[in-house]
Amino acid sequence: MTRWGLRARLVFWHGVGLAVILAGTFVAADWLLQRRLHDQVDAALLALAQTEAASALDSATIHLHEHRGAPGAPQLRALDKLVQILDLDGRVILRSASLGDTTLPAPQVLLSRVRNRETVLDTLPDFAGDPVRLVSLPVEDNGEVRYILQVATSLRPIRTFLSTTRLLMLVVSVTLLAVVTLTGAILAKNALRPIQAMAAMAQRIGETNLRDRLPHPGATDEIGRLVDTLNGMLDRLERSFAVQSRFTADAAHELRSPLSRLRAELEVALRRPRDPAEYQAVLLSCLEEVERLSCLTADLLMLARLDAGEPHGYRREAVDVVTVIDQAVKRLEPGAQRKHVTVAVEPAAPFSVAVYDGGLAQVIGNLLENAIKFSPPGGHVTVRVGGEGNQVRLTVSDTGPGISREELPRVFERFYRGDAARASEVPGVGLGLAICRGIVEAQGGSISVESLPAGGTTVTVRLARAV
Repeated sequence: MTRWGLRARLVFWHGVGLAVILAGTFVAADWLLQRRLHDQVDAALLALAQTEAASALDSATIHLHEHRGAPGAPQLRALDKLVQILDLDGRVILRSASLGDTTLPAPQVLLSRVRNRETVLDTLPDFAGDPVRLVSLPVEDNGEVRYILQVATSLRPIRTFLSTTRLLMLVVSVTLLAVVTLTGAILAKNALRPIQAMAAMAQRIGETNLRDRLPHPGATDEIGRLVDTLNGMLDRLERSFAVQSRFTADAAHELRSPLSRLRAELEVALRRPRDPAEYQAVLLSCLEEVERLSCLTADLLMLARLDAGEPHGYRREAVDVVTVIDQAVKRLEPGAQRKHVTVAVEPAAPFSVAVYDGGLAQVIGNLLENAIKFSPPGGHVTVRVGGEGNQVRLTVSDTGPGISREELPRVFERFYRGDAARASEVPGVGLGLAICRGIVEAQGGSISVESLPAGGTTVTVRLARAV
């Protein structure tokens, strides 16, 4: 079954809602008009009946004060009346000429009610072929009910008027429903035209043309805000694709370089026979390149896991920050001594943070390794730990060359290396700080860098304390 489009559903339910409103209005108006007309007829009948009652008692002999209207069907303004006077037993004493030989019905129930001084209004569905409205009231003389007066008039003019009015209201309602529905369809089409243009443009946008944007209608209404939101999403997607493409290109470049060196060294070693010492030197050099490739592959795998959000699902555990720092310092101490860099850990009370297994050790190891690499011979690396409300603050400071203001916002980008790092012989591919930020932010923490171009860089990590 084909599902209706949005415009068809809007027009349909708009028409249904209007039809319900018109039907309710039609029924209410018809009921009110019918009641109003019957009230007018009842008031006219009562006035006529009271007039006839007064006329009947004006003289010694009973007579009817007849008002003959124009011949033909009774009119609302000139009612042909049917009048008869009964005694208390229901015998006809006098009746109007318009009744001919016919008498108005007077059942015993009616007579009993009128004898009890009750004015009775009733509708006769068929009296001589016409619907008739009948009023029966007592005629009193000296406080006693002496006669029963009945006055009736045809309801055919009212029924004819109501039928004509209903037909007119039906025609007006159907016309109004058609006009409003057609107008609603046109308005819905115009209102949804920007969405149709957006859908057509969105179908054309792909990986090769992410620079394209959805057409803006120019208004600041709901559709305009929707276009702004979707275009903002496309901006973020374009930046994400650009970062991903750059990351892939940089990763391919970083992988190609050691592989090229490996191939070159192996080709040179195989050009002619060599003694075991030369083969051993080549193999050691190849082993260094393999270790570098292994580290790069591990870093790329960690970044892929961070992008996929996997660390969020790892088991978290309470880890003592000072213990992890001591372990990292012991592991990196030999390299720092070879470079004559002093690593100092300021004494601090134990602080525990809740991180996934191995995450904190990798963050601290990367920060210490960077600080040692970029510190000059005779430099100093200082590690501090302290409490800050419900967080633990960890800082790693070095006496390296520092980072310029222009480069500082980019230090957490993947594969980014500043001018000083590229100009120096310091090894690395620019993934360490990117991994640190991914791990810290995955644990709900924050990481920041402060540096002076003249020298000295401080990296600050904040993590929530373990409960």
